[in-house]
Amino acid sequence: MYRWHYTQTSTLNLSPLLLLHGWMGSSEDYREVIASLSWQYNCLAIDLPGHGKTEVIDEENGYNFVNTALGIIELLDSLGIDRCAIAGYSFGGRLALYLALEFPDRFDRAILESTSPGLATEIDRQARIASDLQIIDRLSTEPFADFVRDWYRQSLFVGIDKHPEFPSLIELRIATNKPHKLSKSLQFAGLGNQPYLGDRLKVHPQSISLIVGALDRKFVDINQELARSCPHAILKIVPNCSHNVHFQNPQAWRDCLTSNID
Repeated sequence: MYRWHYTQTSTLNLSPLLLLHGWMGSSEDYREVIASLSWQYNCLAIDLPGHGKTEVIDEENGYNFVNTALGIIELLDSLGIDRCAIAGYSFGGRLALYLALEFPDRFDRAILESTSPGLATEIDRQARIASDLQIIDRLSTEPFADFVRDWYRQSLFVGIDKHPEFPSLIELRIATNKPHKLSKSLQFAGLGNQPYLGDRLKVHPQSISLIVGALDRKFVDINQELARSCPHAILKIVPNCSHNVHFQNPQAWRDCLTSNID
């Protein structure tokens, strides 16, 4: 169903760490953190369907949220990775949470950055699907460069434009994405189309690490509720960051990850 594109460090004797990027991202997003973690972990960062260089062979089913998760398991099998830690950001964090809950024997720990467990009611899911359809329409009608720049004006990303590498981030998003593939990702794997995971998370027996930027008030609230409801959740709120913590403060992200994995 997929021809996966991924980046893997050559330190195969170290503990594996799977990295899943957010919507409109790619494995390139983790280049800096991989360089700093490669002495400690065998890092595997993949391009999710609709992103980067991964090819979806089955267009009808390959963008589906659950099928994507199953495809990741098949990739791990092909690489001989029976068990690993998993870290996901935003869209990738939702996939990471699903994988950790659905395949607990495959993942030592889940590190979830700016992640939601999904939407609990059908009304909320349908409202989100309708909202995403408006985004899909914009992707098909607006110049993509304008769309990308406007995306980062959302309140989720407050302050990110002050980062010295922000222009490079915008250039990377424009260069590595195709609007019609992003549309399919949003249509079939968006928040309204994933299973609600909150109830399952409450009884998950393994430790879950939650990372969120203090300036991202929406996800601070979501993750504080997750931390209250999940007895094994550890929440770290990173100051002076919004939604994309690993971009805005990679050192703080690494500190959260390594302190909670070791």
